[in-house]
Amino acid sequence: MATSSALLLFCNLAFVVLLASIAAQSPRIAAADSGLVDKVCKQTPDYKFCSDALNSDPRTPGADQITLARVAFSLANSKASSTQGQITSLLSNSTGPVHQHLEQCQGDYATAGAKIQEALTNLDSETYAGLDVLATKAGDAADDCESAFKGTESPLTESNKVLKGLSEICVAVAHLFS
Repeated sequence: MATSSALLLFCNLAFVVLLASIAAQSPRIAAADSGLVDKVCKQTPDYKFCSDALNSDPRTPGADQITLARVAFSLANSKASSTQGQITSLLSNSTGPVHQHLEQCQGDYATAGAKIQEALTNLDSETYAGLDVLATKAGDAADDCESAFKGTESPLTESNKVLKGLSEICVAVAHLFS
């Protein structure tokens, strides 16, 4: 009986030591994770938007620069894709100048989507050069779409701002590879 009590006490102590060791290491891990996000987001015009966007993805904690690049470009890809769907829907109910502006935006977002897809393909093939250029072109497409509505209220202003912001994050992440 004394042997089993001693064994139980030993196991409990070992478990407590293991938990303490994990707890002691966790702050260092979290600091390293937030350090990479912090480094990237400090290079963008909107730190909070950047941090919120990157941290919305469950892959961000513990991410290295490659994973963080995939997160950023995946977020931009999702936004470009959803906005393309929004444009298609708006086109079916529009006429006149707004219809023409939306048609231009449809082309702009096709370009943005293609550039982001190219960047994701490059990441998969471990080709990191030029990611910043592709991200910049995607952001420029959002700007071009917004400019198409100059003098007219754009139904895509918020989507354009988000894609532009995500593109800026992609540019900052791409700079990690330079």
